[in-house]
Amino acid sequence: MSAFADLLNKVNEFEVRQGQPGAPRLRLSILTCMDARIDPAELLGLDPGDAHVIRNAGGVATDDAIRSLAMSQRLLDTTAILVIQHTGCGIHAVDPAEFSRTVAADSGETPTWSAPVRPTPEATLQLTLETLRASSALPHRELIEGTILDLVGAGEQQPV
Repeated sequence: MSAFADLLNKVNEFEVRQGQPGAPRLRLSILTCMDARIDPAELLGLDPGDAHVIRNAGGVATDDAIRSLAMSQRLLDTTAILVIQHTGCGIHAVDPAEFSRTVAADSGETPTWSAPVRPTPEATLQLTLETLRASSALPHRELIEGTILDLVGAGEQQPV
């Protein structure tokens, strides 16, 4: 049996949590990196149904992340956003313009998206927070906070 078949069997065996609302209990959305080492539920002690989790490369405020956060706030009553980025993230080694050129050369199409990052986790987190706090698509911008998770042992988490 293939790895996908095993995974699909698990999906088929999963029981929908009866009686649980679709809106997160904590009224919280989390934007974080897709890095497989990060388990937001374990990291924050969350149970199923506590928060929405939006993941992308770098945990950055892309158009798609903002769309998901806007839907979370406007349709499912979340009011707070926690951004979790991390040390050792490969996105900080990427030059966004060069990456776009590489994708265009490989695919024959220039990407319509970008990677809004800076050279360091601190600078990228600051850019992400500023972008979210300035987004008129988000009706609740009062509670937007961020932190950098240390995955390489260089120091402690620093809230921003």
